[in-house]
Amino acid sequence: MTEVTQERILCPVCGGPVKVDQQDKVNRCEYCASPVLGPSQSRNCVNHPDVLAKEVCHVCGDLVCEDCMQKRVGEYGGKLLTIVNCEKASCIAESEWAKPLNEEYQKLANMDWADRIDNIILRVTGLGAIIMMVFELIFFLGVMFYHFLTPWSIPQVSIEFLGPEIMNPITILVLSIFGNLLAAILLQSALQVFVHERQLGAGITLLVILIIEVAYLIIRGLFFGLLTFPNPYFLPILIAAFLFGTILVFFGSLMAIYVGNKKRVQLKETREKLNLSIRDEIESLK
Repeated sequence: MTEVTQERILCPVCGGPVKVDQQDKVNRCEYCASPVLGPSQSRNCVNHPDVLAKEVCHVCGDLVCEDCMQKRVGEYGGKLLTIVNCEKASCIAESEWAKPLNEEYQKLANMDWADRIDNIILRVTGLGAIIMMVFELIFFLGVMFYHFLTPWSIPQVSIEFLGPEIMNPITILVLSIFGNLLAAILLQSALQVFVHERQLGAGITLLVILIIEVAYLIIRGLFFGLLTFPNPYFLPILIAAFLFGTILVFFGSLMAIYVGNKKRVQLKETREKLNLSIRDEIESLK
């Protein structure tokens, strides 16, 4: 018995192999979900056999011309995604999660110019936030180790309403948890700088949380008496790691604020231009 080998073609988008399940209809790439035409499929519109198709309906896979398609824009992963559906009621219903595309608005509000700088900002702020989280963990473990497992100990601080012996594992743990919480907020905000609409707010949040984190670290350092620590390496290494993470987050947040504000101005000007053009059209009809 001879084995039937299924035909495969390469996806034009990602280059992955696509199993040809349908010779005369659209096949989907299992790697990137892009539509791939069947080898014997007609390249003309399904509704107008004499017109070359321009797009593929993302729901049913039919090829459609400009007169038979509807373009929509939806958000996916923080970025705007353009999809196409044909005029069948079922396909329109499946696409209602996305908003109808205003092509003039889309053209004026296009932010492809920011893709490269957005990637740089995400990597800079993300790396800085990760370094801050790792620093907080090392800071906690280091203080616990040197206070309870070495001859050196943190000087006791007497606070009247807390008692004379407040330098204990619980105190160190509570103070460290708050530091790790600040670092986690930094990381969460760093992930938001990749979203156009949230970039400006995320940059401001990063800057504010960073200032709080730096101030909180100075307070903890003085509280734990790290300046009196006799080991010549522990404190300089901590300071170097913290400064490196701080510098990355600081410059990343400034870039996010600058680029985010530039996008805000672009969207504002786009809306003003569209409103002006609509008013001009109305006036011309009077």
